[in-house]
Amino acid sequence: MTQVQLQFHTRRTLLLGTTAALTAASSCSRDGAETEAKINEASKTFKMGERATVGNLTYNVLEATFFSQLGDIGQSKIPQKRFLVIRMSITNGGAKEVELPLFRVVDNASVATPELQDADFLKGWFGLIRKIGPTQTEEGRILFDISPKNYKLEVTDGGEVGKEQLAFIDIPIDFDTSEPVQAIPESSPKK
Repeated sequence: MTQVQLQFHTRRTLLLGTTAALTAASSCSRDGAETEAKINEASKTFKMGERATVGNLTYNVLEATFFSQLGDIGQSKIPQKRFLVIRMSITNGGAKEVELPLFRVVDNASVATPELQDADFLKGWFGLIRKIGPTQTEEGRILFDISPKNYKLEVTDGGEVGKEQLAFIDIPIDFDTSEPVQAIPESSPKK
């Protein structure tokens, strides 16, 4: 090969290599965008009270209420913002036991807030370790300390983190409307 032919061959090889690398990079970028689009497409939103099926799990949010405090008089727990208590049932329609992670709620600005991990004072709390056996239905409550507004509860199929299927359940604002407990007066007038 002559010097001119060698330079042409080197430039051609370099150009082909660069083109191949750019094509591969754009393909990876496109695959990433397609994967994200598939995740968004697979992420369905259900209304509260509807059965939300994700993989082998079916969720049903039965009740969601904001409270300014929880617990008995004298032993009540006060939130930093407001307590959101969600009562729901989860059914495992699969053949294997499923362990569920902590739940999150997402607001309209896409800010996610995880549930409280220390809610043993809440009657019916699901607890930290949530295993649901095959063909079993569990009912319980989860707790959040958040500002009152509309949220979406993120639910999963219980799959491997990062590869799980996701869905969302709308959680509209609903405040506790029960009658407040009256305080006992310090001294009552005698008749």
